[in-house]
Amino acid sequence: MKKTSKTILAALCASTALALTGCGGSDKEETTTTAAETKRAISSDELWGTWKGIEGEPSTLTLGMGGSYNDNADFAHIIGTYVFDEVINTLTVYESEYGMTFTYSVDLTDGVLTIQTGGGKPRKFVKQS
Repeated sequence: MKKTSKTILAALCASTALALTGCGGSDKEETTTTAAETKRAISSDELWGTWKGIEGEPSTLTLGMGGSYNDNADFAHIIGTYVFDEVINTLTVYESEYGMTFTYSVDLTDGVLTIQTGGGKPRKFVKQS
């Protein structure tokens, strides 16, 4: 019985290793690409201007050339400054009234700006000017 268990375990390990490494004689190393690595690089000058909320987003967002930030909705108005990191596509907002800081991941695809805090609901905008 011990010999049978060892044989089955050895066969299971071998088949798992084969499944993980794959078949074929290619010497090329396979690479995988994550969603973050395939994101298009965004330059800060693409973000400058006024963005109107879409898909239920009530805000109008203005990102100034000098780093001014204005997020105006019917129920809230956030004024401050921002810094955009072009390497990792993040927008860090420094709210001026209460000293709060927000960091958003940023995506700009087909003219739609999407900003999202970690785990928060995506906010979508289209450029007005």
